[in-house]
Amino acid sequence: MPLSPAHRTADGTWWAARYEGAVRSVLLAYKERGRRDLLTPLGELLTRSIAALCAGERGPPERLVLVPVPSARSVAAARGGDHVLRLARRAGAACGLRTAAGALALTRQVRDSAGLGATERAANLAHAVLARPAPAGWTALVVDDIVTTGATLRECSRALGAAGWPVAGAAVVAATPRHVGAAVPPLAQHSDTV
Repeated sequence: MPLSPAHRTADGTWWAARYEGAVRSVLLAYKERGRRDLLTPLGELLTRSIAALCAGERGPPERLVLVPVPSARSVAAARGGDHVLRLARRAGAACGLRTAAGALALTRQVRDSAGLGATERAANLAHAVLARPAPAGWTALVVDDIVTTGATLRECSRALGAAGWPVAGAAVVAATPRHVGAAVPPLAQHSDTV
């Protein structure tokens, strides 16, 4: 996988690689085919995104905690566990940050977002995520594997804010060309984590 500096999208999400080519193949193998041996290189890419956010103008907030986006229990079970939580823990260890497992949960069944447009994805996820109340003094950094339209990250940030969490931003392994401003090849339209 290419090792390049992390980039920031127009909406403020930090990403380390484009979700295409080898990166897409590796993420799909890790996520859908149980290739846990790919956790290390993917965790390194997420670490780059988190480090870039933390190196921003103001530096990292005090008591920053990684908050992985939630997966439906049935999806996590089918994949052999929560793949985003594993990535968050790996990147958190590398960055010296805690991971708040279970800070977010789905409140209802959502459709698979593959094939849905941006408006449909947002409607599908609207108020589908609930956050536990924020511990005093902690700031959330939402993490995910892929950002497609940003609907998942926005819904998670909304839920965290409603529960009193300050949200520093979002960091992901990869961004689809659609999210970084280019046309998306048909094969790159893959579902968000939720």
